[in-house]
Order: sequence, then C-alpha cells, then structure tokens
Amino acid sequence: MRVIRTLLAISCMMTLVLPSVAYTQQAYLKPGAAFPNSVTVPGLVTVTATERKAPPAWALMERHLIDTMNHAAPEFLAKYADRGGKMPLIGKPDDMYEVFLNWPLFYALGGSEEILDLSIRQWNAITRELTYTVKRLDREFVVHYDWFHNAESYKYFYYFGLADPQIPENLDRAERFAMMFTGEDSLAPNYDPVHRIMRSPSTGSTGPSFEQNCVYALNYGHASLYPLVKEAFVPGWEKDPLKYDEIQKLYNKVVISGDTPVSLNACALVANAYLYTSDEKYRAWIVGYVDAWMERIRENNGIIPDNIGPTGKIGENRNGQWWGGFFGWNARYSIHMIFGALTSAAETAYLVTGDPKYLDLLRSQIDVLLNNSRTEKGQLLVPYKYGQDGWFDYRPYEARELGHLWNMSMDPGDRARIDRLLKGSKYGPNPYDNYNDFKLTVTGDRTFQWKPDGTLRDYTAAVPTGDIGDERQEQEELNEAPRLLFLAGKNPGFPEKILTANYTELLRRIEESRSIVDIYKVPGLISEELAGLNPVVTKGLVFLTLGSPQAIYNGGLLQARVRYFDPDRARPGLPEDVAALIDTLDAVRTVLTLVNLNAFETRLVIVQGGAYGEHEFTGVRYREASRDNGGNTVYTDRSVPVGKKYFAVVLPPSSSIRLDMGMRRFANRPSYAFPWH
Repeated sequence: MRVIRTLLAISCMMTLVLPSVAYTQQAYLKPGAAFPNSVTVPGLVTVTATERKAPPAWALMERHLIDTMNHAAPEFLAKYADRGGKMPLIGKPDDMYEVFLNWPLFYALGGSEEILDLSIRQWNAITRELTYTVKRLDREFVVHYDWFHNAESYKYFYYFGLADPQIPENLDRAERFAMMFTGEDSLAPNYDPVHRIMRSPSTGSTGPSFEQNCVYALNYGHASLYPLVKEAFVPGWEKDPLKYDEIQKLYNKVVISGDTPVSLNACALVANAYLYTSDEKYRAWIVGYVDAWMERIRENNGIIPDNIGPTGKIGENRNGQWWGGFFGWNARYSIHMIFGALTSAAETAYLVTGDPKYLDLLRSQIDVLLNNSRTEKGQLLVPYKYGQDGWFDYRPYEARELGHLWNMSMDPGDRARIDRLLKGSKYGPNPYDNYNDFKLTVTGDRTFQWKPDGTLRDYTAAVPTGDIGDERQEQEELNEAPRLLFLAGKNPGFPEKILTANYTELLRRIEESRSIVDIYKVPGLISEELAGLNPVVTKGLVFLTLGSPQAIYNGGLLQARVRYFDPDRARPGLPEDVAALIDTLDAVRTVLTLVNLNAFETRLVIVQGGAYGEHEFTGVRYREASRDNGGNTVYTDRSVPVGKKYFAVVLPPSSSIRLDMGMRRFANRPSYAFPWH
C-alpha cells in the first residue's frame, strides 16, 4: 500500500516543460545504447512530446499489469506443460487451444518476446497432441466440429498474424485452412458454391459430416426436431433402441444437413488468409457468403432463419419452418451463439470491403430483438428464443453486440440503441446467470421466466473477469457497458477501474494456480478449468490502448481504432515503459494520450490507424510546450498533416502527449503487414 500511495502522489506533481527537439537517432538514445534490430520507415511524419510530468495513475497501473503478466505466464506454463509443450491432461480441441488463446495478442499489445515464443510452441504442441493422440485433427485442422467451437479454437491462430505475419508455416496454414471452407480443397468440400451454404453444421478438414450423435444436442436443447417431432425430449428416451434409431435418422436428415447462422464464423478464418495475402479470392468469398445470408433475412421478413436446406431453401428440412436449427433461435443459448457469429461476420465483411452496408447483417437482428421487446416495471426485456407460440424467454440484453456495432459504425443511431438499452436495463440478475437452471425449451416451453432479483445494475463498475475460460457465459459482456459509458464521458474513472479489476483477477488466478499441488487430482483441469487459470488478462489493455472492444470471443477478428509498433526493437506493441489511453472516439476523430514512464530514456512509438492499417490519419493536433524569454511556460497548438496510415511519436524521458487525430476510417486495404514490411 505504501508503494501505491507513493506512486499516486507522484502522479499529482507539477508539469515540467521539455524543449522541443527534432527527432534524430542520437537525440533520444542514451549514451552507449544500441538497437541492433531497429528499423526505419521512410517519410514517416513525426511529432515530439514536450511536456514532462509524473505519470498518471492509469499509466502506472497499465505498465504494472503488463510487467506482472510477463512474469506470471512463464510460471504458469512451467507448471502445466513440459519443455516441449505437452500438457499432462487432455480435453476437447477448443478447450485446449483456449488455455493460451490470448498470448499472441498480449505480445502484440506489448508483452515480452518470450510470450510470443511460448505461444507458438504451445499452438504447435497442442496441434500435435490433437493430431496423433486424440486424433481430432487432420492436416492440422479439426476433422469435424461446429463453427461455434471451431471459432473458439482458431481465434488463437488469428492472433499470430498481429504478432508476426512473417512466419512462413503460419502463412501456409492460413491459406490451407481457408481453402477448406471456400470450396477450393477437394478433400474438404464443406462449401457449396452454387447454393452458397455450408453443407452441414459440422465441418472440418475432411469435409462435412452428415451424421452426429443426437442425444446430447436434443437432451440439452441445442437443436429441435419440431415440427416433425412435437414432444419434448426428456433424458432417458435414448435408452429405447427403436426410438433412438428412429430419432437418430431423423436428426441426421433434419439437423445435420444444410447450413446454420453459426457457420458465419468461418468468415474470420477466410479473412485471416486475406490479411496475410491480399488475395482477392478470399474477399470475394466473404462477400458472397455474407450476401447470401442477408438475402435470406430479406426473404424471411427481416429475421435470419436458423436452418437452410441442402438446396439453399429456408426450412427445407422442416416443412418450411425457419426456426429450430442447430444452435438456432430455439436452442439453449440462442442469441448468444447466433449473435456472436453475426457480429464476427458483419465486422469481417465491413473490414475487407469498406462497405458499411454489411453492418446491417447484425443491426437488423438487434432491431428484431428491440422491436419485439417489452418493458416490465421499467425493465427492458428482449426475447432470447422463438418457438411454436412465437417469441419467449424474455431477459435483459447485454451491450456486447451493440458495443461492437457502434465501434465499427460510429453511427449516432447505434449509439442511441446503446443508450436505450442501458437506460432500460436496471436490475439483476445477469441474463445468463441461471442458464443451466431453466427447463428444456425445445418446443417453446414457457415454464422458465427471468425475474429481477431486486439488485440494481451498476453500469459504471468494472468486474474482475478474464478473457477466456469463464464458466458463466455473460463474463465476456459485463465490462462492455462501463467502457461505452466512459467513451460517452459518463464514467471518468473507468481506466483505473478496469485495470484494478483485471489485476484483481490476475492475482486470483496466480494464487489459485499456485495452490494446486497435484494437477491430476483436479477433475477436468485441461478441458474446463485450466483456461480459467490463464494469467494473461488483456481485456482492459485492449479497451484502453486500442479504443475498442476485445474481439468477439467466438472467433472474431480484432477491430481496433489504432495499434502500436516499436521500431527500435522491430516488433509490434507499445515500447517498454510506454502507456496509452484512448478516451474519445467518433467517426472522424480519435483522441490518444501517450506517456513515457522512463525518467532516463526516450522512447519512439509508431501509431497505426486500425489493427490492419485500414484507417488513414488525416492529421494530428497536439499542444506544444515551450518557455518564453521570462521563463514562463507557453503552450502552442500545433497541427500536422499526415495523410498516411501511420505516424511516429517521440517520447523523451517522463514525457506525455495528447494527440487529437483526424481519421478516414476504412480507407485502406487491410493487411497484417507492419509499417516497415
């Protein structure tokens, strides 16, 4: 506590003024320092910070969080994997990859080089294990799986493009994996280019699967056979061999043949190849597949159907009924699964085309919920499911999808949707707190109803959660509303709140992990629990430094307003000792503060527009401090034209600068390439 109080006191000290200097290599290197791997970017517009002052609390907390994770991650890995990366306990493919899913992202934000090396080692080790021991992979990709779980697995792989896009085997994998779903791979004919559908909800490296054991999906409400079977499936029915055989054949025909919205998560996999290669064929596939689903929405009176038959017709396997499909409108998690895929696909299509019309894929379905909402005692509730009697299972709606939508659109109408949602969602519990308690709803059973518990929701509070491995589904969503209020100027303490919450969660994970003496005595440690002990917690860093929500959990690509590079060390991420905070966003403007916490050395940082260079800076405004003849501090407003997707900032010792950056968003072809590539 004494250290914390001292740091906070320092942050309140007076501002000192540095003389303005032009950037040269010698101007910012301490004597004797050397950066043998440094790179240069010709024609780089450069501005220099001129205010020297003690760092603010958020900057100290940000760097301390990074430093702590740099130490915690190798300790965690040393306990749960051998030197080759093999883990002693094995789980499902998505659960195994999820343990380390955000490690390459952490490196790309500014984590240590060791983190990237370890994350590559673990991806390769897990892939070998799943190939040769578990036999769930072929050609390094899952043999058969749905795209809700595929998306969880391969988000890990996507982050390697942000971390280092020049690893040859990852480029090869990106293209091979994408071609398994674009119709180019004859060994994996998952996609029907004529009808623009995935041929089955279960796809992979050996092609579509048209057979899947039906018991789990029907007993747990992940799919329905309605209207062909109208009674609910009460567990135990499968013990009758004749009944089981009859239902299994029907399930394979009705549920496991044709397409579902969750398969839209494959768009990110194909976009990943596009970001590596800029090959037009990948962009064209994304456009064609998303266009097909948008046409189905129009054909189905504005609602996305959740089952498409083998010839591309809505409800083809269900006598024309548009709902009831695998992970669809009637399924256990309903909109949580559907809307994650819609968000990822809408973001991806907008990213690769620059056409905002693709955001209507998501926006139109959010409006379906809002247009069918109801208000009970001041509480806004939206329907989570659709069944034989229409909309049901009304609950509060979290801000996850709306936050992603507004992040991409910067549309006042989308901001108004957020305000309506937060104003109307007053009481707890969280909508998914009891998702394991309600009775099966596969035929529209209304026996379960969400009810307020009397607790008021505090949308300014930050909740200690990780990025992955949380048992409660709503964990991904809980800190989105506080972030949105901060950007609206209504939650000024949010940076310190979210960093405190992340650090609290990090300490919990370190302590719990250290308390485990015998990993073999913790049931399901790899498949379910180990991801919840992962000490890399990046959400707050993404919120504050990139000005965006974290990528949608089920397979989304990161959609950031800016990202950073360290040219001295030829790597992505914030340079050592540098902290960043974005506090203002609109359609043409981003406001960023950069702080150098080092009192002795200068830092150089390149700021790029967007995660993939898709945005262009029109210019930068900032305040320059100097001394007049009387020794008084004089502030001069400066404006520097940029006209490129990146510029550089020189940060002398203990300096900070607030940059008001004009932007043209989605003006450039997106790419994983670094500024010096």
